[in-house]
Amino acid sequence: MKSNTLFYIFWTFLKLGATAFGGYMSLVAIVKRQLVDIDHRLEEEELLDGVSLASMLPGPMAVNVIAYVGYCLRGVWGAVMAFLGIIIPSFLLVVALSWGYFTYGDVPAVKNIFMGIMPTITALILTVAIGMARKMKLRAQWLMALLAALALVFWGGFTLTFLLIVCSGVAGYFLFRTSVENPVADRVKVGKRQWLVSGTILFLLLCLLLWGGKWLGAPLDVQLLTTFSGISLTLFGGGYVVIPALHELFVDQLAWLSSSEFADGIAIGQITPGPIFITAAFIGYKVSGVGGAFLATVGMFTPPAVLIVLLSRFMAQVNQSVALKAAMKGIRAAVVGMIFASGLTIGQTMAPSLFSALLFLAAFVLSYKYNVSPIYLILGSGVAGFLLF
Repeated sequence: MKSNTLFYIFWTFLKLGATAFGGYMSLVAIVKRQLVDIDHRLEEEELLDGVSLASMLPGPMAVNVIAYVGYCLRGVWGAVMAFLGIIIPSFLLVVALSWGYFTYGDVPAVKNIFMGIMPTITALILTVAIGMARKMKLRAQWLMALLAALALVFWGGFTLTFLLIVCSGVAGYFLFRTSVENPVADRVKVGKRQWLVSGTILFLLLCLLLWGGKWLGAPLDVQLLTTFSGISLTLFGGGYVVIPALHELFVDQLAWLSSSEFADGIAIGQITPGPIFITAAFIGYKVSGVGGAFLATVGMFTPPAVLIVLLSRFMAQVNQSVALKAAMKGIRAAVVGMIFASGLTIGQTMAPSLFSALLFLAAFVLSYKYNVSPIYLILGSGVAGFLLF
């Protein structure tokens, strides 16, 4: 596998961050196509481990997976570069759109671009899901993937996602213990210094969890930073799951936004690349300008990213346990089903037109058969959507 320089990591995720429309699973699909299939810098199992871990932790799952991938590529600094690369494009775009919104009272018309991109995103997700499914050798894995996909398509929700991860891990433990390889003899040792650093970081994150958002007498910028830090460590699930909780906090309790402003902020987060939680920048901009947008973004994304990187440092030990390796085998099968379900769900947002169908077919063939980079496919479909919708 090639050497992963910090510049490569930052530049790659900067490009992905500028084209990662469609939410959590679409970003996972794009990362898989680029880093696993095209650049050959990451193992598929490492990506699936990141998805599994992020599904059980608080905060924005998409950015958590990226931080995990960056750590796999180049340690802590790799995680930092990947984190910055994926956040910067969406942050800058949301700040620009927020300025236009609060200056002129409207969201700039970028929905046509979004409509052109969604068929390509759907094709990319299904391409990745098919590629992953073909590598599953056991019937039990296929059954677990199918059940996970059907459950999410018909019921959905974070609670169900979390239960699927847990149940598939338990099932994997019982079904696959005899099919996994024995762990290697040399165990990775964790020194006292690493335990001390990890314990200190966990203590600081616990402080943010307990006191975040409760410093109402503090300066407004401090309130922004601590409020979003506390939110990031208490909200589980994707952006759509936590919208009601965010509305209650920012509209009803803190009165930082009106209901219409909150709805428009969610819309901006939806039609821009990156996670829907980037709406934090919109809220921060309303409260305290560009500086407020920066502090809100840092508070929303940094604490959970730090947490997943901290836990990533112990994955080498986890992968040496037969029981945990068997459980992860079950979880990975469920994740494949989750990716299929995500593709079907996002596909429902495609405009019902012949042009959308043609975009989908073209993107699927170019990605699956010719391995064209998802960055070029997304940019091309965005231009086509802008011109033709």
